Amino acid sequence: MKLNSFFMLALGVLLCACEDTLTNIGSSIRPDSDDLIVKSATFEIKSSTFLADSIYVRTPNPLLGEINDNLYGTIRADYAAQFYAKPGFNFDVYNSDTLVFKLGKDSLLNNRLDSAVLSITYRTYIGDSLTPMAVTAYELSKTLPSTPDAFYSNVDFAPYYTPLKPIGSAGYTGKDVNVSDSIRNLQNYVPYVDVLLEDEIKDRFLEQVRNNPKTFDDEASFQKFFPGVYLKNTFGNGTILKVESTSIGFFYRSVHTMKGSKGQDSTYYKRHMKLIGVTPDVVQLNHVSNPTMPGGNPELMNNDSATFITSPGGYFTQLKLPVGNIMETIKDPSATAEYLNGVNLNMLAYPPTNIFSQGAPKYALLIEKSKMNEFFEKNQLPDNKTSYLAALGSDSTSVNYGYNFGNINSMVLNLAKELNSDGTPKDTVVLAVVPVAIGRDSYDNIVRVTNYFMPGGISLKSGKNIQKSTVIYTQKINKEE
Repeated sequence: MKLNSFFMLALGVLLCACEDTLTNIGSSIRPDSDDLIVKSATFEIKSSTFLADSIYVRTPNPLLGEINDNLYGTIRADYAAQFYAKPGFNFDVYNSDTLVFKLGKDSLLNNRLDSAVLSITYRTYIGDSLTPMAVTAYELSKTLPSTPDAFYSNVDFAPYYTPLKPIGSAGYTGKDVNVSDSIRNLQNYVPYVDVLLEDEIKDRFLEQVRNNPKTFDDEASFQKFFPGVYLKNTFGNGTILKVESTSIGFFYRSVHTMKGSKGQDSTYYKRHMKLIGVTPDVVQLNHVSNPTMPGGNPELMNNDSATFITSPGGYFTQLKLPVGNIMETIKDPSATAEYLNGVNLNMLAYPPTNIFSQGAPKYALLIEKSKMNEFFEKNQLPDNKTSYLAALGSDSTSVNYGYNFGNINSMVLNLAKELNSDGTPKDTVVLAVVPVAIGRDSYDNIVRVTNYFMPGGISLKSGKNIQKSTVIYTQKINKEE
């Protein structure tokens, strides 16, 4: 990789609207005795790649599967979920408000449910469409945690299930080869993986509905009875699903007798299905491991010409911003006021190569590294003071391809106010560059920023070599002095 600086030195000097002042002195109308002197200074900024062993993620669309890339390593994803059962859940059947089938020993065919099937639906997958994969389902042994620290991608499911007691498994491919092209091309077709569950699951649900119906009166009672499932990729490498929904369907038939025109009895059967599903009301946790190599890939961690960003989690880029040096330089004892006009940060990137995924993350967040997790836990939004959002350039062949955060002078001024534990100003502040996804409202306003959770990666034009950045500032000098 060819070494290039990712700091562009095109810095605008806004003399007519200098709002970022370091003192209480300063007005848009200045006396004739004052001069505004524009100066510049160059500072060294170090950048490097660091490991983000986990990220905060609360998503209705967990990842499932495994995929490998020779450069970025292996991503393994599995998830656990609780289910929501509507209060009063049972196997009666209603047509609107009219009861057409009441569960009973005489009306339930064979006095049992036919089957219980766990369904995983998805619209998006990453990787090879024909790679054979397999998923195994385990019943959770206790309720999932719901504290903020549980929603990190390194959550450990080991205490919540018994590995030697699976309740079902199924093989699949990203492109379901069991479905014809004519069905797959239908507008309303949604791919799915069906896992036939052990009979013990359906039998236990039927017994509970009959003998302990109050179990289904509230969510807490139901979660105690059935804490949920853990879904683990147990075979294959080459595909990751972005799950759209997870549900369990209980299938059964009812027996009905009808009088014929001559008074004779005739028997017929009806098929039924009742669902419990994963909803926003219950807990769903996703575990993702990346990278698998302890300490990371040396080719990425110690690269002389690039730093790296991968998702979900894995490798992020950090910058050491010399805030103390900047603030000391722009001060002048003879000045009545100082203004920090521009620190434009444009992180240039190499064109995507060797990407195992949908490509480079479309957005990146610039934030103080120590406050990175807090930003996502509290559902904060970029404020252009403590955090900045940048979109990736659309043209990967452009010399300006990368994440342009614009003028970050407000961030520098805010960081200058932070103190060390001993009360002294911070000399250097470490910033993190984090891949993110955004959500917009109907007016196109950004209303949500979350950790980017699809497999992706990008290399930035930086590295171990020290980078240079020029800061433009203005000093107000009294000519009479």
